[in-house]
Amino acid sequence: MKSTMSNLQILRFLAAAMVLVSHVQHEALKGVSLDISHYHPWTAIFFNGGVDIFFVISGFIMYAIASAEFGEPGAAQRFLLRRMVRIVPPYWFFTTAMICATILFQSHVTHPSLSIGNIIASYIFYPSQDIYGRVFPVLPVGWTLNYEFFFYIVFGSALFFRRKIGLPLLFCVIGGLGVFGAVFQPEKLPLAFWSNPIVFEFLFGILLAMLHERLYRLPLPAGWFCIFIGFAAMYLLEYFHIPEDFYGMRALWMGLPAMLICSGFVFVPESAEPNIIKRQLVLFGDASYAIYLSHMFSLNAVARFWGHTGSSDPWLYVAIALIVSLLFGVLVHVVLEKPLTQFLNRRISGLLWLRKKSDSQVACEGEMVMRPTGDIGANKK
Repeated sequence: MKSTMSNLQILRFLAAAMVLVSHVQHEALKGVSLDISHYHPWTAIFFNGGVDIFFVISGFIMYAIASAEFGEPGAAQRFLLRRMVRIVPPYWFFTTAMICATILFQSHVTHPSLSIGNIIASYIFYPSQDIYGRVFPVLPVGWTLNYEFFFYIVFGSALFFRRKIGLPLLFCVIGGLGVFGAVFQPEKLPLAFWSNPIVFEFLFGILLAMLHERLYRLPLPAGWFCIFIGFAAMYLLEYFHIPEDFYGMRALWMGLPAMLICSGFVFVPESAEPNIIKRQLVLFGDASYAIYLSHMFSLNAVARFWGHTGSSDPWLYVAIALIVSLLFGVLVHVVLEKPLTQFLNRRISGLLWLRKKSDSQVACEGEMVMRPTGDIGANKK
């Protein structure tokens, strides 16, 4: 019987909300019809650390859904195609929407200029510089997708081998790049991007999944303690300005707290019957990818129309922008992302080379369905 890891979905929502809070407060500082003379953003923690939590989650999920497939015929192709079905269509949709918005509403977008090279690189998840010299795709939040897609390529390649070869190879490639970047700090793309030590966070997630596979569990109080310690570490790091002074070591000062927080969510038992609040949180977790991709459009819309409200209260703006972004993201998930993903999965399910002997799990990063705990990793080679 299949079970949904609702705790992990709730964590996905938490990570998306953290990034959203950071971006909303940044937009408020631009003073769009706002009185920011006494406005001080809430920076209790490094809210952009939601990205680091996402990377740890991604490592966990990829290993959990594919740990039994190392060395199986067609495993790499299945993995990569399903990953593409999951992340590419929504990302291409919002990348195209950003290009259209930039052309049609140049006076209302933050960065109104585009380059052909950056557009092409954005669609193929290749790190490149925009016209301002920043390593951002057309849809700026897509920089994280460039890391994700690179991780998928490496992980998928490792699936060509038996687990005892493929898994160490995966750690050597990702870990080796991270060490190389930390030591030599290359400046030329794409190596400078792919060797950023932040890639270690994918490995942190894999390590958690390996423990989960071995039935490692925590009682609920211990899980809450891990979460508390993780966020307490984030608070102290922000308090002592570590993100500003040691940004290159982000994989340590943010990756390890993110790993601890994830531990608190994934190692505690799942509740048999989630209540209505937990179900709603899981829904927001399912929509986290859509929220992440779409929130720039929500924020621009709120900023554009805020002047008509007659309010100059920045905190009211932040609250309304957060609500609009979350609701719009859920709408995108329900109306566009989920139906499109299901449609494409149905289309590819008939491909003979995509089939496997045991279809005991179907996974999409937004909505993950896993085997019962005791079956995870069964029949490994």
